[in-house]
Amino acid sequence: MPPFSRRILLVTLEPIAKQMAGPAIRCVEIGKQLAKEHTVTIFSPYACKDAEVKELNNITNLTLACGINKSQLYKLAQEHDVIFVQANVLKPYPALAELDKYFVVDLYDPYLLAVLAQFSDDDASASASYRLMHKILERHMVKADFSICASEKQLDYWLGRFCALGRLTPELYAFDRSFRKIIDIVPFGLPETSPERTGPAMRGRVAGIEQSDFILLWGGGLWEWFDPLTVIKAVGLLANKHPQLKLYFMGFKSPNPQVPLMKMALKAKELANELGLTDKHVFFCDSWTPYEERVNYLLDADVAVSAHFDLPETRFSFRTRILDYLWAGLPVLTSTGDQLAELIEKKQAGIALPYEDAQAWANAIESLLLDSKRKAILAENSHKLSLEFQWNKVVKPLSDYCANPHHLPVYKKVKMPTLVERAKAVYSRGGKELISKRSAEIIKDFMRG
Repeated sequence: MPPFSRRILLVTLEPIAKQMAGPAIRCVEIGKQLAKEHTVTIFSPYACKDAEVKELNNITNLTLACGINKSQLYKLAQEHDVIFVQANVLKPYPALAELDKYFVVDLYDPYLLAVLAQFSDDDASASASYRLMHKILERHMVKADFSICASEKQLDYWLGRFCALGRLTPELYAFDRSFRKIIDIVPFGLPETSPERTGPAMRGRVAGIEQSDFILLWGGGLWEWFDPLTVIKAVGLLANKHPQLKLYFMGFKSPNPQVPLMKMALKAKELANELGLTDKHVFFCDSWTPYEERVNYLLDADVAVSAHFDLPETRFSFRTRILDYLWAGLPVLTSTGDQLAELIEKKQAGIALPYEDAQAWANAIESLLLDSKRKAILAENSHKLSLEFQWNKVVKPLSDYCANPHHLPVYKKVKMPTLVERAKAVYSRGGKELISKRSAEIIKDFMRG
């Protein structure tokens, strides 16, 4: 395949900056991989500061288009062959799906399930937001020529949704019986290089955290579907016995100004205050740890943690923060219930724990604090597992599509067959004899329908 054979536009609604949330990180890292073989442009509606994206500006065949308006984006899209979108991009930019380009949709985040958790205490917002996002998601899935998701479990979920939409038709089955041409798996990925420290992080820098402390690290944000409360309670159970135990939260508020401060973040702080743990055993980064600096926090940690509730969002999630834990070779303590938790248990890279069981969490934390040999074994297995998720490996299905893109058979809304169509179908299976036997049933169904 000749180099730079396609022009690919990646569209995210997240800021591309020093501080980035998961979707922006994913978009940037995918763009860097595709730029090895194609010409890539990454769009964000937020203006970029050159000093914060210096590395990206120096990557051959990758260009940033940040902060341009809608008409400029549409003009830019006309110059590209493949358009890749995330989340609800077609809400602000609906014409991107009408340009007769190869249209790729990133479905790694089953965000409808997150909406249910986010607005569970607000009936008006829950109803309006769910219906709005449902219709936007449906438009993405109807318009997609190709989609990607993060895991085999997600693949089952999305195939179910495609089937319910009427996209898994006989025509599509004839086009590709595996359905991998409609959706394939591209999980979140990791760098090919090992993590290297670039500066200080928590030890000796954050007041209350010493060089000799045993640090639990919570990477990423505190969203409604996460359960930091159980981890904080577990630390409270151990604090008097193990004064060197510290828990650090890397993110408090999303770097995307459109994402409000979550109630769970406030609840976590309130609980830490109530238990007398704040700035003694539990610490919060009040903003968001810059992406390029996260490595220092990972390398400062002894154990990584991620807890969540027993929700549908959990079952189909793919916790991107956990991949960073594996990259740094950290033993992982996580709630059970999702595919990564199952994989971590299987590969003995950490421990999957029951939902909302503070005592079980306390026992697991203490076991690693006291047993350095076991901690080392889990750490080694964590590093080995990380090698399966390097970006250059996981992005292959998308790269293959971009090299040889296709349009799917035209989507047509499913309708009941006409009387003539039913008769033809019955005739094709059994001729006049079957038509004679089934005619009364066919007419009855037609009159009922």
